[in-house]
Amino acid sequence: MCGRFAQIEPVDVIAERLQVEKVQVKNTAPRYNICPGEDIVALVQDPTYALVEHRWGLIPHWVKNVSDARPLINARSETVAQKPSFKKAFMQQRCILPASGFFEWKKDGNKKIPYYITMNDVFGFAGIYDTVNINGTILTTCAILTTQANEQMNAIHNRMPVIITLPDFMTWIDKKTTEDKLFRLMAPFQSNLIIYPVSPKVNSPTYNQPDCIKPY
Repeated sequence: MCGRFAQIEPVDVIAERLQVEKVQVKNTAPRYNICPGEDIVALVQDPTYALVEHRWGLIPHWVKNVSDARPLINARSETVAQKPSFKKAFMQQRCILPASGFFEWKKDGNKKIPYYITMNDVFGFAGIYDTVNINGTILTTCAILTTQANEQMNAIHNRMPVIITLPDFMTWIDKKTTEDKLFRLMAPFQSNLIIYPVSPKVNSPTYNQPDCIKPY
């Protein structure tokens, strides 16, 4: 799964790199410990390329009362094209969630040790999003796709986010990309990851400081 991540790169740098035509992002500060329920930066094609903010935790478009919904932070890549909660979004509303790295916890006896996972390349997570009308308020929410862990990650957890590197960003969000191509992009990431333990301070959802991503 993927339940926490970091995005510390300035939004204007991301926008310039991706040559987006529109930026609609309020929170531009570095974020070292992003948690479900927060607004996160997303690259979308709607209809032009844009950086926007989505609430992390997908609520399907048919939901009428947000209190009845359980926001879905992850969607399994193996079944995303079939599940009613995700199928429409997967076919029509895909996004890239730019990231600097993500966190996962490894069981060690009765403890769980937090690890930070990053890489040297520019990357993001494959995401899907949906828009729901709650009592006249329009809310756009998203989920991060997950896949089986690669060999490196398997030592920590059996699942990992679907990682998309920069050359494939636009392919993932392009509405014309074929389903076969999408499933190839959702394969477990095979390049080298940088993995190291970090401070247990990251366990707290309210802790958002640079030492979240420093080796511990």
